[in-house]
Amino acid sequence: MDEKIFETALSSLAEAIALFAPNGALLWVNPAGEQLLGMSGQRLAGKRAIDIFRGAADIADQMERVAANGYAIFDNEAWLVNFSGTEFPVSVSIHPMECESGRGLAVAMRDLTGLKALERSVKLQEKVEETATLVAGIAHEIKNPLSGIRGAAQLIQGETDEERVGEYTSLIIRETDRINRLIIDLIELNHPAVFVMGPENIHSILDEAILGQKMEMEKRGISTLKLYDPSLPPVEGNRDRLVQIFLNLVKNAVEANPDGGVLTIRSGAAWRFPDGAPPRKDKKYATVEIIDEGSGIDEEGLRGLYTPFFSRKKGGAGLGLTVTLNLVRAHNGLLSVKNRKEKQGAEAAVYLPLA
Repeated sequence: MDEKIFETALSSLAEAIALFAPNGALLWVNPAGEQLLGMSGQRLAGKRAIDIFRGAADIADQMERVAANGYAIFDNEAWLVNFSGTEFPVSVSIHPMECESGRGLAVAMRDLTGLKALERSVKLQEKVEETATLVAGIAHEIKNPLSGIRGAAQLIQGETDEERVGEYTSLIIRETDRINRLIIDLIELNHPAVFVMGPENIHSILDEAILGQKMEMEKRGISTLKLYDPSLPPVEGNRDRLVQIFLNLVKNAVEANPDGGVLTIRSGAAWRFPDGAPPRKDKKYATVEIIDEGSGIDEEGLRGLYTPFFSRKKGGAGLGLTVTLNLVRAHNGLLSVKNRKEKQGAEAAVYLPLA
């Protein structure tokens, strides 16, 4: 068969393919390989494996073994740093390739970023579901006697004129209402959120969430920097639930910010996603980033994100992010919380489908 046919076939593959000569120099790479490695085939030509697979010396070592013994290696996982400086997991298969001048190698690579993100998402969902089932059962048991306590306090309040008793019963009612709201959040964790969706102006929703923290921000001298994209179309969602999502995230950012800090809120069209691909591939997405200037999230905090009852805040219930994640997913959205790369602080990014 004509070599051109083979080259055309390899060029059409979604899998990255790189061919190496017996002397270890790269001969050819397909377009998927150029994209994966972050450099054109013309500039890669002649480079050795140790220079191409930077930060992944095990790939170069495996290539040497295959070149020496002639046995192929399939689907080994490694971390690769490409020429654009991006680090990501890859699956690598290395095949011996007999040439006139000796044994060359064919290296096939697949980016595992999306797969790893999906695995993390599934594990997180399983953890949340297991915990939610447990706490929802406990919450149901608490809810009924709590209603009785509230009712008794109301009866006492209605039958006495003593001011001090009235203060105590009002306190009981307020606290039972607070616990009841917490219990409702716990019960909702165990049920998929279902509500009426429609086109919503994300910027008016963000303004409402900011307004909910206005007093706290003014008290601590925190300013708001709004970087809204005015051309952004409406998102698809439920207004009340979207307000709840962003009120939780803005509150977290305000609490993390130092006095006199800046809370940055940025909106725009989403082009890249934390899990590789959005839940709705038939939809375009908007992204909203909420950025603080606090001390960031430590390792233990990052591991405990979204875990019910895990909180590093004094007096925190540890349910805010768990409920927020549940609501975002009910909107066919994504939620990403991480530390900022170049500056101090953390950022929460919400990805929502456009209407």
